Amino acid sequence: MSSYDLSRALYDLREPNKREAFLADQQSYAHSYSLNEREQEMLLKHDWRGLAEAGVSIYLLTKLAAALKVDFVEMEGAMRGMNKQEFARFLGEQAKRNKRYALLLE
Repeated sequence: MSSYDLSRALYDLREPNKREAFLADQQSYAHSYSLNEREQEMLLKHDWRGLAEAGVSIYLLTKLAAALKVDFVEMEGAMRGMNKQEFARFLGEQAKRNKRYALLLE
């Protein structure tokens, strides 16, 4: 699957008028691009993991997240099948676990 049209739809969200059109009617916005059925579904369901697996860059995912007012932690959590709180807890656990491997520089 080529992710060009899907990437283009997300890239265009940086433009205020495109972002407004998306927020006003996401389905019409998706139909205005040459997206196949699966791409439209991922966009309309805000399927972060599916979008990433389809080849959409994290930069473009952040454009969608910003339009939807979804923060990075929530987006990354969704890609791992976690809600925001679960992912934040996971990050904290990782930080504690990895602290023992940190080099202390004086």
